[in-house]
Amino acid sequence: MSQRSQLVLKLREMILTGRFQPGERLAEEPVAAALGVSRTPIRSALEILAREGLVTPTANQRGYVVREVTLKEILDATELRGVLEGVAARQVAEAGLSDADRGVLEDCIACAAAIFEKNALTPDDGGLWAEQNERFHRTIIEASGNAPLIHALKINDQTPFSSAGAFLEDRDDPEATRRQYAILLAAQRHHETVLACLVRGEGARAEALMREHCFLAVENITLFRAGLGDGRLLAP
Repeated sequence: MSQRSQLVLKLREMILTGRFQPGERLAEEPVAAALGVSRTPIRSALEILAREGLVTPTANQRGYVVREVTLKEILDATELRGVLEGVAARQVAEAGLSDADRGVLEDCIACAAAIFEKNALTPDDGGLWAEQNERFHRTIIEASGNAPLIHALKINDQTPFSSAGAFLEDRDDPEATRRQYAILLAAQRHHETVLACLVRGEGARAEALMREHCFLAVENITLFRAGLGDGRLLAP
């Protein structure tokens, strides 16, 4: 996993656990010093979090502010993503999956398979899954060629933790880690079945699977939320 991916995961964790509070300003230099890295990878990581909607740029563009978001917002956006991605999958299946896109999807599944060879999650697995999951979903979305749908998903993904590339990982609770492994394994099997449906041109089944698939993300978010304090995901 790249240093940037590691920092993105670390910063997400620090925000979720209250190390950085909603409304708090994050500047590159103090954050870099706190994590013992240079400013360049911190800048890149913060830009990713800004695209996710977890932080917003300050008025003078010299830093970011942590955004407050409710659990309901995240779950609503995640469910909506499932609906939109379901439409994309159906359209790809009906139009026919290209050989190039099939190759990318097969590679995503093969790369993610390394996670499940150990029968347990390791520290690097969250980042690997997030990267390959985002790639898998993005390939299907772009293959649909549906410009309004793609635009709608870009807006929806600005809700923190609702995009396919977001993964919330609990490394402190062994039981939660075990359950997260089971969730990811189920998601991997979904990917395999979705790909088979796309190859066979089974549009209705592909759409239903993608809608069902989003509820694994909801389950993971809810599991992570169980270890936090009150009715908000980020606020103390």
